[in-house]
Amino acid sequence: MASIGLFEAFLSLFPFRIFYYFLNKKHFGYLHIKQTLQSYHWNWPVLGMLPAVPVWLNRIDDLIWVIEKNNLTFLFKGPWFTRTVDPANIHHMLSSNFSNYIKGPEFKEIVDVFGDAMFNTEAELRRNLRMSSQVILSRQSFQNFSMSVTTSKIKDVLLPLLSRFSEEGTIVDFQDVFLRFMFNTTVVTTVGSDPQSLSTEMPEYELAKALEDAGEAIVIRHLIPRFVWKFQRWMRLGQEKKLIEAGATFDRVCAKYILAKREEIRSQENDHHHDHSDEESEDLLTYFIKLDTSKYELLKPSDDKFLRDTILIS
Repeated sequence: MASIGLFEAFLSLFPFRIFYYFLNKKHFGYLHIKQTLQSYHWNWPVLGMLPAVPVWLNRIDDLIWVIEKNNLTFLFKGPWFTRTVDPANIHHMLSSNFSNYIKGPEFKEIVDVFGDAMFNTEAELRRNLRMSSQVILSRQSFQNFSMSVTTSKIKDVLLPLLSRFSEEGTIVDFQDVFLRFMFNTTVVTTVGSDPQSLSTEMPEYELAKALEDAGEAIVIRHLIPRFVWKFQRWMRLGQEKKLIEAGATFDRVCAKYILAKREEIRSQENDHHHDHSDEESEDLLTYFIKLDTSKYELLKPSDDKFLRDTILIS
């Protein structure tokens, strides 16, 4: 009986290798995608792919596979968006070459509730905001303060709360618990005030709710035609009504924080016996109120609106 040599074995496996190669090429990837999605009306006229999104929410793994086959970037036909999860693309657009990607007035109008926050601004104003923020965030004193706040919240609030839930056999939403923990620590490091939303009663804090409502409304603004949400805002309907209420909450809560902080700073300056050893507990709001405007000419720490927008983005 003739034996099969290595060359013959290679020849027998070669067609399978060729088939595997072409199967994973983008062209065949698209063919598989089309076959996978053919049971749904995936790409509608005018509406594009938007109507299929609710259908595919429970098949997120398949959507991720589609994105992976498209080099981590996928053209979503519908609203004018290109989705990407490629870290290199994100770094290029949001950091190294940010000035090349002008957001324009349409984007600023969509997120108008956040005012002139860093992600809304362009050119020199954004550069001033970014440089001033990097200064405080890189300070050892602020890093120590942030670490102290986080450690204290974990030790004195989060762990005792979880222990109590465990002892009482209480069913708890861990996502809600950790969102509250993150919100509390962020507010303390930003304005120096503790909202105390993390407790056994799980109270609803108006600023947290306003941020959530604003985020949902902004997403919807991106998805529907401009004239639709403009009409809803004029009529105070749906998410636009919530966005108006969220904006009012932002103004009221931030004004309270700013007034209290200005009075605190004024009191400290008038107290000749004030011990400056508490500099380590300087929060972001204190830093921006005391900001040296000679270094950042476009920033206005005397303007409450500037401070309000800074608080919201922090």
